[in-house]
Amino acid sequence: MRFLFINQFIPPDPAPTARLLGEVASALERRGHEIVLVSDGAAYRGAKTLFGSRSLRETVSLLRLFLRAIREDRIDVIVCLTSPPLVPVVARWARLRHRRARLVHWAMDLYPEVAIALGEVRDRSPLHRLTASLMGGVYRACDRIIVLDEDMAERVRIHGAESEVLAPWPPAMEVAEDWPRREPESEAAFTWLYSGNLGRAHEWETLLQAQALLEGSDLAVDLVFQGGGTARAAAFARARELGLVRCRWHEYAEPADLVPSLLTADCLIATQRPETSGCLWPSKLALALALERPLVWVGAKDGAVERRLRDAGHLCATPGEAAELAAGIRELMGSSSANAQWPEPEVVRERIEALRRDGIARV
Repeated sequence: MRFLFINQFIPPDPAPTARLLGEVASALERRGHEIVLVSDGAAYRGAKTLFGSRSLRETVSLLRLFLRAIREDRIDVIVCLTSPPLVPVVARWARLRHRRARLVHWAMDLYPEVAIALGEVRDRSPLHRLTASLMGGVYRACDRIIVLDEDMAERVRIHGAESEVLAPWPPAMEVAEDWPRREPESEAAFTWLYSGNLGRAHEWETLLQAQALLEGSDLAVDLVFQGGGTARAAAFARARELGLVRCRWHEYAEPADLVPSLLTADCLIATQRPETSGCLWPSKLALALALERPLVWVGAKDGAVERRLRDAGHLCATPGEAAELAAGIRELMGSSSANAQWPEPEVVRERIEALRRDGIARV
């Protein structure tokens, strides 16, 4: 069979969606299928606007993807992800050219829901109604829909379509044969680490407020942000405004250094603004869960992610619960020996590969 994958980013771009798409495409190719990858040539960590306009950038991207998709011949299955917004509509239109093709939508985030949640599109505006109608039509036209959690499945169900839940799996990691235990950069009794993209959908104010409470109690705790993202500058400025002295900022870790950097921390952090619950899924959770490190989650109360993490014994809070979060960190400081318990590299490698094989096979 001949598969056409449509997404703004494709390998070797470091975008999480490009990585997942590429791994499934490679697995299908190994089974004897023919693969066509269509992107607009964008870079995940590159420019996000065109002449200062994000909307213009995304419109041009959709046009490029459509023209490149309809140039292909003999397509049996069209698989579309969700970047840029409305790319599933482009995939549905492209199927008019490939009339016998099955249409599969692998939803990494939901539009226009996430745009409404982030205030980019006004609720019930003409643009909202138009895009919601277009996406509802796509959902009902799909032969298969894959979503990332139960909250996302419920949002799709509102449009009259059923979906299958499959959370992202961790990336393939460069795990060395041996890794010496790294010392923290300061003599902190406890380090909690946010690693990866800090974007508009991520909550960070509660982390900073909790850190302020911990520092105010003269506790030796480091809050570390490792990575980049559109919200990083605002979070950095807010940390300075709060007078934090143990809040530290690093660039993205190199692939070979990522796992050791995560294992250096006593606990890992993932966050999501509650209004975006069911619109997307924090991809950093996949690797964090694979490492079996203590986790801090700040997000929607009783959402799908919180239920999963709370049932597993992780520390969960909602935005604004800085005092509760600080108290939870104090408890972890008293009970955690995570920083002294480094798993063997082979154990980590096998655990990650098992999760990857299972995830790729289920797609």
